[in-house]
Amino acid sequence: MKVLDILKDLVYPEKPVCLACGRRYDHSEIEGVCDRCLARFSFITDACPVCGREVVPATLIEGQPCPECKEERPPYNYARSVFTYSGYAREVLLEYKYGHRPDLAEPFSQMLFLYYDEYFKDRDIDFLIPVPMHGDRKTYRGYNQAARLAKELSKKIKVEYKDVLFRVKNSLPLYTLTKKARKLELEGAFELKDKIDPAIFENKNILIIDDIITTGTTSSEISHFVLKEMGAKNVYVLTAASVPVKLD
Repeated sequence: MKVLDILKDLVYPEKPVCLACGRRYDHSEIEGVCDRCLARFSFITDACPVCGREVVPATLIEGQPCPECKEERPPYNYARSVFTYSGYAREVLLEYKYGHRPDLAEPFSQMLFLYYDEYFKDRDIDFLIPVPMHGDRKTYRGYNQAARLAKELSKKIKVEYKDVLFRVKNSLPLYTLTKKARKLELEGAFELKDKIDPAIFENKNILIIDDIITTGTTSSEISHFVLKEMGAKNVYVLTAASVPVKLD
């Protein structure tokens, strides 16, 4: 490279490329995703205080648990999601999940960090545990998207990452099933990996990390397992996205 080119790079550094749209940008609150793309995300501020999902219309709950949580409260203390799983945000998350785009884990983990700082910082979290993926799906996709998010977040908040759960059953897509069928499908789906001592987690505060809450069944079943089989004291859930609860 010529000296002039080096000086140009120092004085006029090349703008970063947005990992979502591919355009170069000047500034963004989230490194790796431009402000223009972030403006198309529907970030969740008002949500069910239990499952953390946006309720549509929000005026019908006014800070109270959503009808689904009132009917059957999840076993975790509470959950939070960064944005609603819809529109452009849904497209970008699907690209991360199915499009072999592990590079998107970094900007998504930055978003998770902001919500962790807001909702979980004072909960004395001991371990981050990602939702496990069945081996067949991991082989097909190349990586567990929840594990990548948890790893990146772990570095940012200085809380130990523990990939200790094993998914025994390659379950059907839960959104296609009834509530009762979802529970049956996930019954016995999770186990502790070999040579992992459950005593490590006794009376500990655990934060479960996933990319999305669709129906809430997976988060509930894993939380139940962590509480009952691993002896955790408290379980919380943090995800990048969640499907809204729509009221009639």
